[in-house]
Amino acid sequence: MKHANDNLGQLLLVEHYRLHCVESWPDSPHKQAVLAGIRSALDRLQAVSPACLPMCMVCASRRREATVLQFPSPSVAAPVIMQRAA
Repeated sequence: MKHANDNLGQLLLVEHYRLHCVESWPDSPHKQAVLAGIRSALDRLQAVSPACLPMCMVCASRRREATVLQFPSPSVAAPVIMQRAA
């Protein structure tokens, strides 16, 4: 049984690798169809295999929440313009 779990884990890693390869393709209907197939295969393999997929650096960076930076408010100009001295 351990050998079968090893094979499922390898299939899971291969599908995950395919996911990242296909994500680099230019946008097209073919790319969307292949991505849907890969996601379906990953879902099936994760449901059957007790081993969890190790987090890769690419996926870890995507799941991190984006940090929203607030720009400082524009400085308020002096309401009175001083006249230059001669």
